[in-house]
Formats: sequence, C-alpha cells, structure tokens
Amino acid sequence: MKKIFLSNKVFRLFIIFICLVAMPALLQNCSKKNLDVTNPNALPITAFWKTESDAEKGLVACYGPLTSIQGWGRMLGAILTIQRGDDVNPFPSTGVQDVGTFLSTPVDGRVGEGWGELNAIVARANAVIFNVPNIAMEDAVKTRILGEAYFMRGVAHFYLLNMWGNIPLILKPIQAVNDLFITQAPQADVWASITTDFKDAQSRLPETVAAKDIGRATWGAATAMLGKAYLFTKKWTDAAAEFKKIIDKQALYQLVLNYQDNFLETTNNNAESIWELQYQSTPTGNWGTSGTANPLRGQAWEADVAPVGYTSQGTTTVNQWVFDLFMEQKTKDNKIDPRAYATINWDYPGAKVYQDDFQKALNGANRNKIWIRKYLNYERTSSLTPGSWGYANNNRRMIRLADVLLMYAEAVNEAGSADTDAYGAINRVRARANMPDITPALGQDAFRTAVRRERALELSLEGDRVFDLLRWGTMADVFAAHPEYRSNSGGIFIKGKHEYLPIPQNDISANPKIKQNNGYN
Repeated sequence: MKKIFLSNKVFRLFIIFICLVAMPALLQNCSKKNLDVTNPNALPITAFWKTESDAEKGLVACYGPLTSIQGWGRMLGAILTIQRGDDVNPFPSTGVQDVGTFLSTPVDGRVGEGWGELNAIVARANAVIFNVPNIAMEDAVKTRILGEAYFMRGVAHFYLLNMWGNIPLILKPIQAVNDLFITQAPQADVWASITTDFKDAQSRLPETVAAKDIGRATWGAATAMLGKAYLFTKKWTDAAAEFKKIIDKQALYQLVLNYQDNFLETTNNNAESIWELQYQSTPTGNWGTSGTANPLRGQAWEADVAPVGYTSQGTTTVNQWVFDLFMEQKTKDNKIDPRAYATINWDYPGAKVYQDDFQKALNGANRNKIWIRKYLNYERTSSLTPGSWGYANNNRRMIRLADVLLMYAEAVNEAGSADTDAYGAINRVRARANMPDITPALGQDAFRTAVRRERALELSLEGDRVFDLLRWGTMADVFAAHPEYRSNSGGIFIKGKHEYLPIPQNDISANPKIKQNNGYN
C-alpha cells in the first residue's frame, strides 16, 4: 500500500509540473475574444433596433409600467398617491398601506414596486431615444416616436422627483457596470431635464391620434405636463402660457356636461380627457411587473379604497373636512354640489354601496363615516368581483381640462393677481356643477384660497392632493394641525421625513453612492 501511495504521489507531482510548463503557452494562444461566449438563447442588442417595427415595439414597452399592478394599476394608482393625501384616512394594513399611515420603511415592498416601474420607464425611454435616430424610417414617424419617448421619460422623472425627492438622473442607456454607480442629482437639474423632455415632446407630437392609438402621448399631454413642471417650480408666467395653449384649443378639449363621466368606463376618453391611462380587463393575468408575461392590467387599486365589507384590503375613509367643504355652499338652485355624489359616499336618501342600500351595507360607526365613491365600479357587487383584480377598466384620467383650468387660474394669480381670464377659468369649472361664480375682485390671498378650495372640490381622491400639498409647502403643517386626518391608524407625520418616500434599500445596497432620504436611516 505504501509503494502504491508513493507512486501516486509522484504521478500527481508530474501532472502538476506538466501543467505549469504548458500553462504559459495555453494562455498565450487564448485571447479575451475566446472568453467572450455568446448565449445562443439570448437575443443580442445588436439584433434589435434595426427597423421601424423594432422602434414601435421599444416605444410600446415604455407605456407598459403605467398600468401594471406595481404602476397605476394599483401601487402608484392609490397606495403611493391617493392614500398619502389629507383628503383620505387609511386604515392600518401592515405591508400594504404603511405609506399612507406613515409607517413605511426602506424595505417596504410597495415603495420598491412603484420606484421600479417608474425607473423601468426611464430605462426603456432612454433606449428609444438613443437607438431610434439611427433607424431608417419616415421622418414624421421617427419624430413622433421620439416625441412619445421624451414624454414618457419626462413623466417618469416628474413622479420620481415628486415622490422620492432625491433621485439619480439617468439620460442614456446603461452600457457598462460603472454606469450603474451614479449619484443622486440636484433637484434643479432633474427639473431642467423634465422641462426639456416635455418641450421636445411638445414640438414633436400630434394633436390627435387614431382610435387604435388612444392613450399615446399627444401635443396636449406634453403641453399640460410642461405647464405642471413650470407650476411646480414656481415659474408662474411660463405655466400660465402653456395652460392657456390648451384652454384655447376648444375644438380639442371641452368640459363634459356630466362630472361623473370623468370616472366611468362607459365614458372613457371623453372630450375633457387630455391624457388617460388605458386599462384592460385581464382577469387571468399574473401579478408580475410590466417585464413579465401577461401582467394584470385592470384598474386594481379600487380594492384599496372601497368601503369596508366590499374589499379584502385595509380600506380607506374620507376625512370630514372634504364632506364639510361640499356642504358649505349650495348650487344656484339650492342643491348639494353634484360633484359630492360622484366623489364621496355617505348616508343620504337613496345612497348605494355597489348594489346594496347604504343603510343595509354599513352598520354602527361605519354608517356615520364618509367613504370614497370616485372611480368605484358600482355595476359590480364589490371591489373584487367579478373577475378579481384584473377586471375593472374605467381609465385613470391623468390630466383633464378642469385640472388645467384651475392650474391656469392659480398660475395667473401667483404671477401677480387674478385677471378676467383667471376668474373665467375657475368659474367655468364651477359652472359645470351649477355652482355660483366666486366673489369678484378678490385679493391675491383670497383668490389663492378660492382656487385651492376648488381643487379639493373638483379633484379630491384622484391622487393629486399629495402633490398639491407638497408644492404649496403646506403638507407638514396640515398634518401637524390635524392628527385626526389619520385617526384610523394613529399615524404621525414627521416633518422633514414624510414629504418623500424612502429610497428602496435594494438600490442603496447595490449602489453605495445612493443616499437614503432624511429620517429613514
């Protein structure tokens, strides 16, 4: 046994010696090219971005995150927007509604999902903007495709900035590992990029699109978002000028006669809509992001705001001040503002909750609460049936003319004082609801108050309230003065923290140059 062991040892040493001698020769004949092995199952980037069809496919992918569950299908549609406003009062639901109850942390999955889908839009839009100029196609088609890509990148950066505050500004495709290690940009730089993108989109996009392309970005959508960018950065005169362009396009945009038509499936894409998301009934879709096969694309955030007993989720009530605001002033014929019935639900004669009478549907203290009505599909029996999460497809109106009219009135007033056109804009919104004109000849402060009140009456529960509070600089003060706005959860707003969401921990762990937002460390 000993001789065998010794002979094996000698043999092993011999083999090692041969390898050491041969290795330099082997390495000399081996180049880096030999080490670059192509995965035969993967489509190389050079095989794409060749044709007009490739360009269209790449562009369509930019829209994908908008209506996924992680996008405005649910997370961005309600949990990360509607439930953060002072108009609503979310119930606690660990792991789901922590953002709205001020309990969110950097590992909150809902936060990460919204962040991920918005950044997916940025990455896909960058790919279009970088690659499409090199593809041979008609100039008009190329111009339009690039316009939509600029619009989508501007939209994604607009929401990333206003929800997370401190974000990287990525304006080209990631081509090397080091491209991933990027610092957050100054807010002024992000705003400049957003403004430039919307200007580029505005100059390239058509005023209208064919029926098959409804939902794509248009001149009006780009103009409205450019106006919002100016409004949010307090460039009042520029904002008013952009909004006025839309208001003057009376052949394109008009207020619909029935206010509730802005929230019903049967009146999707009506004359008031400037840009709206196109939901699809996908009851057999999966729960994945826009990058997965057959994701859910229905309006699934209804389950997060429907009344108790009509959803499996934590649900949400409306704060009393919203109800009181609706009741303060009657219409010209001495009735309740009709917008109240389309916005909120309370115990009034004939009130329904889905297919049930309000008084039979809700008992005890719940009968005395104010509930959300806007965007709920009352032809169903609850928020989850029929068809579960992927059923409802009453589109989300991201920008509508009434909002533009009120932003125009606000911008004109902030630029100096309200003029005849500013009064005309706010009174046009009120006239649709048969409400009397606001008091004439108001001072700047009084007109500012009137516009802000009107925004609450017209736009409550549409997801814009949190952004209004943020840009007005009143968010912390409002919640500090009114802890009852989170009475359902006892959530406490911390000034200097809860204005923005936490940066997802995964991104911070992967990139040491990314710094966490204040208060979340």
